[in-house]
Amino acid sequence: MTNKQYVALALLGTLSAPAPLADEFRIGAQAGLPGWSFDVSVPLLVQSTSVEPDAEPSFGVVGQYIMRSGDGDAGDFFVGVEASYGAESVSGVDRLTLLGTAVDVVAETSWVTDVSWLAGFNLAETPILGNIGDVTVFGSVGATYAKGVIGVTLPDLGLSGSDEGKHFGLKVGAGVEFDVGTSTTLQVRANYAYYEGRAYRDQGVSLDVEPGAFEIRATLLYKFDYCALLGC
Repeated sequence: MTNKQYVALALLGTLSAPAPLADEFRIGAQAGLPGWSFDVSVPLLVQSTSVEPDAEPSFGVVGQYIMRSGDGDAGDFFVGVEASYGAESVSGVDRLTLLGTAVDVVAETSWVTDVSWLAGFNLAETPILGNIGDVTVFGSVGATYAKGVIGVTLPDLGLSGSDEGKHFGLKVGAGVEFDVGTSTTLQVRANYAYYEGRAYRDQGVSLDVEPGAFEIRATLLYKFDYCALLGC
């Protein structure tokens, strides 16, 4: 076999080989507008209500590890994992009447942390849409953990108190990603989270609480190559 034949075979092998996966780390900040709802029931007296606090912005930090097909942003898809922490400040109140006594139930959320899988597809690689730029659609699914506080006030008796607990749940989301610089990307997504119920007890009242939340979140991320950072 001649040298030219060897070169031709090498080129053919390169073209037919699958694109490598490129590692990418991202760190950044996020802001969201969550709409919470708390289904509250008193099983003993068959009473229930739904507390829906006014939407308040949340802020937090996020980190992602991405494996992207191809080289850098040239790939047509990515998969990865994400971990985030957000500080919440939402509070709402509703009233129950138990045995003829008014009871105000106050529901609050103080923080939320998530661990999710990510998968995205680069629309610029879709011939039907043409070259629309560096826009990626993606989805996420994972576990979420939230701290809640339930307060009970009996205004007619001048009594009040609270109990706190943590809820584990499932969060799913979908959104779009835009490159806003050579090393910066912006993600905008909608999330829905459903949490397991748990019992809160205060002032002799036992309440079963099941939270849920729909959120619009924006995340600004800085992308970096860990080998370039650590010199590996």
